[in-house]
Amino acid sequence: MKKQNFLWVDVIRVIATFSVIWLHSAAPLLYKYNELPTSDWWAGNIYDSLVRMCVPLFFILSGSLLLEKKENISIFFTKRISKVFLPLIIWSILYILWKMYYEGSSSISFYSFYSLALTPAYYHLWFLYAIIGLYLYVPILRVLVQNSNNELLYYFIALWFFAVSIVPIFEKITHIDNRIDLKMISGYVGYLVIGHLLGNMRATRKKFYLSLLIFVFTVVVTAVMTYVFTVKNEGVFFGYFYSYLSPNIIIMSVSVFISIKYFSENARIFESILFQKLIRSLSSASLGIYLIHTMVLFVLKKGDFGISLSSFSYSAIYAVPITAITTFSLSFFIIYFIKKIPIIKQIAP
Repeated sequence: MKKQNFLWVDVIRVIATFSVIWLHSAAPLLYKYNELPTSDWWAGNIYDSLVRMCVPLFFILSGSLLLEKKENISIFFTKRISKVFLPLIIWSILYILWKMYYEGSSSISFYSFYSLALTPAYYHLWFLYAIIGLYLYVPILRVLVQNSNNELLYYFIALWFFAVSIVPIFEKITHIDNRIDLKMISGYVGYLVIGHLLGNMRATRKKFYLSLLIFVFTVVVTAVMTYVFTVKNEGVFFGYFYSYLSPNIIIMSVSVFISIKYFSENARIFESILFQKLIRSLSSASLGIYLIHTMVLFVLKKGDFGISLSSFSYSAIYAVPITAITTFSLSFFIIYFIKKIPIIKQIAP
């Protein structure tokens, strides 16, 4: 059976998508340390720390699904054009128009369009630029993983972890610039190889419970260290421990992937045909939900749906979950109906 048919693939995709919305619902609180009640700021910090694995989960899943395939480069990139490149172009144009005509925050110029070659039109679209960059590596990585043993792949991941995570911390602590050239292995590429290994790994009960413990530990580390350094920074948000390449988030992402994989394969709720249909329906709309959710967040905050809803609406303990769930639900229904329209459905593949 292909991995694309495994339910855990869809579950991870849905959880990652919802986690992004949860993160964006909580994030505004973090920049108001000196303006909010301490309980509200801490709610935002804890909520955000709980879901920092959201984007890495997408990267890991991509590695799990793509690196084992055998196809020539032209076929691979032809598929990616319809799945990522065209939606990026269309949604970038939509967001340029959105910012001008709805948010009133910018005007349209020639720069607005030609800058799209390198710069996202809206903050969340950076992910598509990152994934396109990773896709450029996939044909090369396929040769590596398909002709390597696990020992070499673990060495690759260890070297990547050292380059993107350990060295930056060392430089921050010691203020010594690293002169060892590690630029050839940088960015998010290690997540793809991790995905290949985790996708083929059998998730056991022992690994599941260990992963849950590690997840809780990394959440605590993320929240506490963010608080400590934000206070030292006189209340100005210090976001290093939220970075997708910080050691705590890399470890958190691996632990969550293993936990979800095991739970999806063993929990009785996933035996329900109705629940499986719901998960697959949400999964098929995940990219569209990701692309549109920032519009929904903005409209909710502005109150144009009849109510004003954001993390600042009332106590953050309740406001963040309600905002995230409402945004996710509305985004899904909008995308669900868009996917029913023959021509327009191309914008939500």
